[in-house]
Amino acid sequence: MNKILLVEDELEIREEVAELLRQGHFLVHALESGESLMQELSQFEPNLLLLDYRLPGRDGVALLRSVRSNKEFRCLPIIMLTGVNGEEQKVAALDLGADDYVEKPFSPRELVARVKAVLRRAECDTDEEGSDILEFKDLKVDLSSHKAELKGQELPLTLTEFRILVELMRQKGKVLSRDRLRANALGNLNVSDRTIDVHMASLRKKIEPLSRQIRTVRGVGYRMAESERGS
Repeated sequence: MNKILLVEDELEIREEVAELLRQGHFLVHALESGESLMQELSQFEPNLLLLDYRLPGRDGVALLRSVRSNKEFRCLPIIMLTGVNGEEQKVAALDLGADDYVEKPFSPRELVARVKAVLRRAECDTDEEGSDILEFKDLKVDLSSHKAELKGQELPLTLTEFRILVELMRQKGKVLSRDRLRANALGNLNVSDRTIDVHMASLRKKIEPLSRQIRTVRGVGYRMAESERGS
């Protein structure tokens, strides 16, 4: 049974979400603040963190940054619950390492579907062609251990960044459409082009100096170029 750690300060929402997830056959541990989050992550060992954007004390963004800076939880799937309507706040959360976000008020069915979609992506760690290792220049991706390395150094990728990199490496030399990224890497067909671009920009920063190998194909998507001169 997959375990969900929920951090939500509003009692009514916390109880509603926890019960909803339990009905969806998840084991749920709920917190009203993030003060003991790192300790709870180590003890409960969740498969996914559901984190409210606005919390008393350390808010969701600060907590997200702390989780992603910890090597042990670098690839932990994280979904933000947010009542913030502005695109900039959502983009900031995704840029910091959230794998998805759900806006309040949310549909119960949508929340459970989003959780299941992110967990499915986390479990997809086996290459479609049967190999657990993908390599390109100085990049190496081990699908079985869910690790990506550049020149032997492990990269601090989020789950979504990892999935995007896997798709790029599998299709190197070919154009990878935004629709394919939506379906295979983000697991959400409603994700905007802007969100995809934010994830791609973050990935490029983390794989320097190979960032130039990821080429933008205007109006279509991206390609992992096989040569420095490839367009």
